Amino acid sequence: MTAERLLSDAEKSIVRQQQVETDGSLRCFISGEIINASDDIEYDHIQPLSKDGETSIANIRIVLKKYNQRKSNQSLYAVRDNLRLERLFESKKNHIKLQDILELKDVSRCNTHCVVESGVVTIDDGSQRRTFSLLPDPILGVSYFYGRVPVSWLENDDQEGLQPRVIDYKRIISIRDHLKIHPQLAPSIARLLDNRLKLFDGQHKLAAQILNNNVEADVKVFVSPTDREGAKRLFDDLMITNLEAHSKLKQVPFYTSTLLDRLSVIYRELLEEFISTKAPESHTEESFVHFLSVSKQYSKTSAKDMLRSAIKTAALAGSALEPYVAEASKDASFPITIDLLEKTIFPSTLYLDPATAKFTSDQDHRNAETQNFADVALHLVVETKIDNWVQNIKGKALTHEQLKARRIWHKGAVLTWAPYLKSILYFALQAMTNIERDHLLYRELMTDHQKSIVQRCLNRLFLHPLWDEPEGELDSLLVSARKQDEFFSKKGLTEKYVIYGEA
Repeated sequence: MTAERLLSDAEKSIVRQQQVETDGSLRCFISGEIINASDDIEYDHIQPLSKDGETSIANIRIVLKKYNQRKSNQSLYAVRDNLRLERLFESKKNHIKLQDILELKDVSRCNTHCVVESGVVTIDDGSQRRTFSLLPDPILGVSYFYGRVPVSWLENDDQEGLQPRVIDYKRIISIRDHLKIHPQLAPSIARLLDNRLKLFDGQHKLAAQILNNNVEADVKVFVSPTDREGAKRLFDDLMITNLEAHSKLKQVPFYTSTLLDRLSVIYRELLEEFISTKAPESHTEESFVHFLSVSKQYSKTSAKDMLRSAIKTAALAGSALEPYVAEASKDASFPITIDLLEKTIFPSTLYLDPATAKFTSDQDHRNAETQNFADVALHLVVETKIDNWVQNIKGKALTHEQLKARRIWHKGAVLTWAPYLKSILYFALQAMTNIERDHLLYRELMTDHQKSIVQRCLNRLFLHPLWDEPEGELDSLLVSARKQDEFFSKKGLTEKYVIYGEA
């Protein structure tokens, strides 16, 4: 039975009087928005009936119906917290870090002073002091401690991305709700550096505890050496360990784009070491990969992955496609994800194996490949009219242009037309041999004539009548996220048509 049917008019009047602000306005208990006479409202339980909430004036509040629909069996406090969190994610376009959660919950970071001596570390913020026993880590060659510390002592460790991941909304909600009734089994992990506790792993756990209004959290803290070289060595070791823990050894994956970006940081440092220590005649990608596997104990697969990540990062950075690519792998507010690029456009354009050409020689075409990719990316942006793409919000009608852009960039569509892109490049570049086809954009800069062929073929691909069909079969197929070769062929959108204009 609903709250409206249980409350008398007199009781509703009392609830309203109690909720009216001093300025005379009535505000939704969930959203804080001002309620007008024409708004749909509900009188609902703060603590729900399903959790023994009473139908009493003290447990009833007025809320806007549109927000109360999301309540389920939650308390109104939980619904309110969820809405505030959603709005934070929306305002930041899903780019949320630990400091944003701290600000949301009005937690101000305290400055601390740390003293390490005689096997203990003492941390003081001016109002409280805590001492922790130090333990040695023989692999990293530093000390660490376990402790329960105030969350106001912690901050995100964002030095060159040691903690590069953004916080995922669904995951933080899930962990928050779990930790309301369960203990936290594993601590978050941080560095003690320059009197600051910098958290680089377990960001979701800590953020969830902050959302639960916990003022302390369990952490494991590595004490960074005071000398610059030692501090850098610890940073590098933690970076590699953290990356591998979230890739090959993952429990919760890094967002793929973040993994690429962070690997490129390590890549640059190792490449500088390789160039400075190895003979100039060996300065090739192939030799660099060999250096990583032999001198740095990377597996051959990991070494090649590091090279590939740098190639992809360089190609995407600054290209016309970059603004449309989500940082989070499943961010529905962007048309493209890195995961989709990994499966489709990158393998259709880039040479991802180690090249044998000496760096900066006439045969080294990596810089040209990046420019060639930028030219292709620009044509894709223009011909797909990706600017028309909008997020698909339930109940919101799309214009024809918006629907078409969404169709073109549906995963199922991209999986189907990406091989056409490779065939277009074969045709435009007259790539006849296997070597030419393997090295597709890894070549001298494309000529204006070649670029015009690419543009003409892409124009034919994305002006095909298939994209303009009435809503129905096409849309149900594309959202399935599978290749739709048979459907494209049935509609006459074939590689032959795209390249030659013939059915």
